[in-house]
Amino acid sequence: MKIETEELEDREVQLTVEVPGERLQSAMRTTARRLSHETKIPGFRPGKAPYNIVVQKFGEEVVFQETMDDLGQEIYRQALDQSELEPYGPGSLNEVVSRDPLVLRYTVPLLPEVDLGDYRELRLPYEEPEVSDETLDEAMERLRQTRALIEPVDRPVQLSDVVVIDIKGDLREPPDDENATILDNKGIEILVTEDTDWPVPGIAEHLLGLEIGNERDFEYTFPEDYPSEELRDLIADFHIKCLEVKSRFVPEWTDDLARNIGEYNDLLDLRLKLRESLQERTQQEAEAEFAQQAIEATVEGASIHFPPLMLQEETHELVTELERSLQEQNLSLDDYLKIEKKSDEELRTELEPRARKRLSRALVLGKIVEMEKIEVSEDEVNSEIDRIVAPFKEHSEELRKSFDNPIGRRRLSLDLLTNKAIKRIVAIARGEADRSPEPTEAAREERTPEEDNLENLEKE
Repeated sequence: MKIETEELEDREVQLTVEVPGERLQSAMRTTARRLSHETKIPGFRPGKAPYNIVVQKFGEEVVFQETMDDLGQEIYRQALDQSELEPYGPGSLNEVVSRDPLVLRYTVPLLPEVDLGDYRELRLPYEEPEVSDETLDEAMERLRQTRALIEPVDRPVQLSDVVVIDIKGDLREPPDDENATILDNKGIEILVTEDTDWPVPGIAEHLLGLEIGNERDFEYTFPEDYPSEELRDLIADFHIKCLEVKSRFVPEWTDDLARNIGEYNDLLDLRLKLRESLQERTQQEAEAEFAQQAIEATVEGASIHFPPLMLQEETHELVTELERSLQEQNLSLDDYLKIEKKSDEELRTELEPRARKRLSRALVLGKIVEMEKIEVSEDEVNSEIDRIVAPFKEHSEELRKSFDNPIGRRRLSLDLLTNKAIKRIVAIARGEADRSPEPTEAAREERTPEEDNLENLEKE
């Protein structure tokens, strides 16, 4: 068997394999015997019809294609062994170049390659976040607004009131095959302020002055930059009926109000603890944003190559995730495609950039795990299981079973590896990482590329 290899772009290799024509003829005769055994041919016992009779009945092309289903895979496996290639996944038979001799051309996807470059030289500026007095005051005001006292009143609607209405909106000239009604809500509550923009901007001016039982009509032209493209430049007629008017009184801050909100000694105690809470949240947000920036910078500085098959699989995973999300809303993927007026192919094309970005990120994190000799111990996995099940108390043991098994432990281990890789990238970017990590004893053991490849890491 003669084999020629040619490197293609994107981690693929073209294999051109030549085998003697006699092998094809022998395989086709085997196929013919099988066909004659499976199908009754008049005048012959099962499996005893001559080759030329079988070819005459089924056609030479059918016999050839049936033969290649098995022979093509057999030759492919032998060619891989002989060429010592390490494929990422199954290859494909692209072309039968000739039949005598039999020459087949395959495309083989290879394992991804990731070169992180000088990733340990990465440095990004980081400033410890601070909660300003203005931010604290805004949070205090939002908290104060939650203590508003609301009660029905018999008077026209004023600013800061809560109004209960029925509202219906119809497009004046709906697009073909579209329902004219775009809104039909009963008993909806709206806080009337100058900034109220639901269901459309400027709704407040049509609510002010209404009394219980009043009805009012108005029209609205959706601007050309309206978020919902299908409504842009269209005119809608709205009808409002006022059902109830409620006044809204917001008390001023006092020590008593602070104590009523929670376990606070006084107003000062509330401000201090709210600042601490805001500081903690701001710190978490800043660290998460910095981690994202560090990961993106590491990915940008890396050279990443993967076969198209990996991208197809990642895109398929995104489609599967979308399908699961739709099922929670009692929708099918077909329903979604009809609503969005997209084909399955268009959806996959739309998702491909996101899949490429996620795959690149995952491969880089996997390479960080390899380069930094990052490991997860069994004790760490046990601790993670304990942490997850702890809040569920009486159901903790039942939940533990779903994690404390080979598959569950492997998944948690990969999650922990990913988290450690992210922390390592952050430490490097902040200049806090050791220059050259010392590998542990286990890390010195020989690993295969598959074990550390990111396709095994849990995708985020």
